[in-house]
Amino acid sequence: MSAGLLCLQGGRELTSECREMDAAVLDRTDDPVVVLAGAARPGTDYAGASARASAHYAALGAEVVVAPDPRDDLPGCLDALTEVGLLVLPGGSPGSLLGVVSGPVGDRIGELHRGGAAISGASAGAMVLCDRLVVPDRGGEPVDGLGFVPGLALPHWSATGGPRWRVAVEPRWGLPECGGVLIDATTVLAVGRGEPSILLDGATVAIPREPVALDLVIGRGDSGRDAH
Repeated sequence: MSAGLLCLQGGRELTSECREMDAAVLDRTDDPVVVLAGAARPGTDYAGASARASAHYAALGAEVVVAPDPRDDLPGCLDALTEVGLLVLPGGSPGSLLGVVSGPVGDRIGELHRGGAAISGASAGAMVLCDRLVVPDRGGEPVDGLGFVPGLALPHWSATGGPRWRVAVEPRWGLPECGGVLIDATTVLAVGRGEPSILLDGATVAIPREPVALDLVIGRGDSGRDAH
């Protein structure tokens, strides 16, 4: 696991229902908040997603910096990613975001996170933070993500619906809209709305809302299998 705090969110990010969850992340991080809306299309879509994220976090009292789209201005994006307290990756197209965080941008994000910067990823943002992700427009086969979180994220998830992709990747993080998980080097806890869950060994188990050992949740601890 990497050094900085991670927040995986299931979607419908930047809404009033996410304020409490995002405030909890901000309470554990430092300014500035840097927004990288790489899951959006270049141009007006990127600008609009960036503006929504900036307004949302500014209303929570954060100092916000919008990173230029690296597809248009790679040096400017890398410069914006020099000093980061919390990096925000809003949702959109997983394939688009994966392309953006490949190469120099992904390398810089890894350096920041290992140095203690936090990352909050929603939907596609959560997907790319994991070891593996499914990109629907690439045939649905799992591909490599940034590898900060073991397994694979299932955004827009609920106990009765949402994506369950039949892939041989475990664990799978069930992330409801306006809800998710906070992960640090050793613990995980559920935050926000819904019932964030772990899907492992054919079982689905709700993640507690108090910190629990990460290795136990993902089945790597001595008692991990008993917990499922």
